[in-house]
Amino acid sequence: MNGLDTNVLVRYLVQDDIEQGRLAAEYIKQVKASGQTCFINNIVLCELVWVLKSSYKLGRSEIIDVLEKILRTDVFDFENRETAWLSVQDMKKGKADFSDYLIVKLNKQASCSETATFDTKLQKVEEIRLLSTYKNA
Repeated sequence: MNGLDTNVLVRYLVQDDIEQGRLAAEYIKQVKASGQTCFINNIVLCELVWVLKSSYKLGRSEIIDVLEKILRTDVFDFENRETAWLSVQDMKKGKADFSDYLIVKLNKQASCSETATFDTKLQKVEEIRLLSTYKNA
């Protein structure tokens, strides 16, 4: 197994830099030809989403499509493929970011009974404890 940094994955997917895109594609092709896989950890997945959104201005549905495609690709292996997949499915239904849903899922796997947050986009998620900044009168 061979680990990928976010910048290699981005260049492979986006192909906006001809030389780096070619090198990334060749590397991934060589790894696959050797019978191995490219490992993508949770941080790389979260960074990928952030880069696609902030630098490449991809919309939510486009980012979901990218995530689903790479999660289905056999050349890639993931730290938590099933958890990442479920987080993408939650992202389809909710308003929070991929990383937020991934945090909740990973915390649940770590036997956390809940995840505390101030993020109101997660308020309808079962495992969330929304902390209010407003005091009850």
